[in-house]
Amino acid sequence: MRPVQFILIVLLGLGTYLYFSRLRSGLLDRLMVLLFAILGAVMTIAPDFTTRVANLVGVGRGVDLFFDLSILGLAFMCLLLYSRMRQLESSITELARALAVKKANDPDQAARGGGRPGSALHDRERPIEPKS
Repeated sequence: MRPVQFILIVLLGLGTYLYFSRLRSGLLDRLMVLLFAILGAVMTIAPDFTTRVANLVGVGRGVDLFFDLSILGLAFMCLLLYSRMRQLESSITELARALAVKKANDPDQAARGGGRPGSALHDRERPIEPKS
């Protein structure tokens, strides 16, 4: 085994470990990460296998196949992130509208400062005195 292969395997293992230990994800996401980790390890340990697969699909080298698939994967990830961002923006808009309607329907709340913490003192509330 060449030193670069050892380094790549260690980095791949470290990245996979960090993903599973730090990030919460669904079962499908975990299976995909595990599949890509195993595929990355096979491609690192047996680069000739990657070249043979590349030749079978009509690509000259295994590295070229890897880069082609990586570009497609990154484009797909960008599409997923954009979709998620649009979904979050829609959720925030719905929440803001619901809050605005709630404030508009409760005039007492608007007079007290909109219900924001610390915006106005109510008759029953007194400021907290610092302890000396």
